[in-house]
Amino acid sequence: MIAVREALETLGHTPGALPEPHLLAGLFVRFQAQVPLRPSPDGLGEEELLLAWLERGEGFCGEARVRTFEALAAAAGFTVKRALARGPDGGCRPVLLALEGRALLDPAFPLPAPLSLDPPAEAEATGYGTLSVRSAEGGAVEILLETRGDERVLSRIEDGPLQNPCDEEAPSRDGTPGRGTAAAADEGLFRLLDDRVLRWKGGLLEISDSWSRLRVPFPATDTDGLEALFGPPIPLPAEPGHAAPEGKTVFAEPTLAVYHASAAPTAHLLGLLTDPAVQASLLPDGWSATGLALRQDGFDRTLIAGGELLRTERVTRLPDGLTLEAEGPLAFFRTRTWRLEARPAGTRLRLMATLRDPVPPRGLPEGTRRRLVFDLASELLALDARAAAG
Repeated sequence: MIAVREALETLGHTPGALPEPHLLAGLFVRFQAQVPLRPSPDGLGEEELLLAWLERGEGFCGEARVRTFEALAAAAGFTVKRALARGPDGGCRPVLLALEGRALLDPAFPLPAPLSLDPPAEAEATGYGTLSVRSAEGGAVEILLETRGDERVLSRIEDGPLQNPCDEEAPSRDGTPGRGTAAAADEGLFRLLDDRVLRWKGGLLEISDSWSRLRVPFPATDTDGLEALFGPPIPLPAEPGHAAPEGKTVFAEPTLAVYHASAAPTAHLLGLLTDPAVQASLLPDGWSATGLALRQDGFDRTLIAGGELLRTERVTRLPDGLTLEAEGPLAFFRTRTWRLEARPAGTRLRLMATLRDPVPPRGLPEGTRRRLVFDLASELLALDARAAAG
């Protein structure tokens, strides 16, 4: 158990410390942050996996990640036990329960920190969005994720003897690492930060947070750039999983999508969105719309401020939203497409934009990304506020 002891020291755990809950939480947080999520050869034991990380910075994922942290926790004197996380699609993965079942440790998903099951967590902020816990049938609990204007069940945590262990893990529906192998060869690269998630696969970099999703081309040959984003080691471009899967489309141009959940009915929002007068009333202070020209499928207009041209816009109505094409000095986005999706409790709004200017080879600076997200989110919030006002 030499590698286990060395790994505990590297992760900052004091030898001989009493197994207090805050020390287990700290160990788990550092393990998740410092050990990369990467595929590892089959059949390696915990000592071999940890030795590869200590000596070469290699990582591991899936069940190997669960049992390796389980070994670290046991060596540090903590009591954890296995449970099952089952997704809505039937896929499952092993997880760990601590503090007599009151805390969930999910190394493989991955969760960045322990999640309280008792008392149930409520709107716990993560890079994915906010996580909450609710009771389910049969004494189980469900983990809910609220992100990008939507709420869904991530998994159902089943305690007790595993009557149906996970032999095969079902893939996630939307790229969320729900099957516990976020960085497997067929899933590309993955990194979870405090406020956002980075993914790369087949030449496409995706940066998502609770509000937005940015997708930009990022070549596999730029291994230095990938290493700067995801940490070493980076698999060679020729290895499996670094080409776009057959039938999948790599986005040819950068796109930024921002989402919002509104309590307003979809029909009401759509009526406001496609009304030129309402559109004009939602412009920033000091802006005005001139040269309105109505068309059968939409309208054209010119936006000015202080007598100076900002941009021209061509608005085309869609059955569930509209598309806006823009030109001019302040046309940061070449196109903006609104989509409204009816939900039982209101409407999910999505505003997807294509950027006008070329994106730097290694993506947008984080400050620029945040500013563009803020600009698009402001449009969504302005429409929602107008709908709430009647």
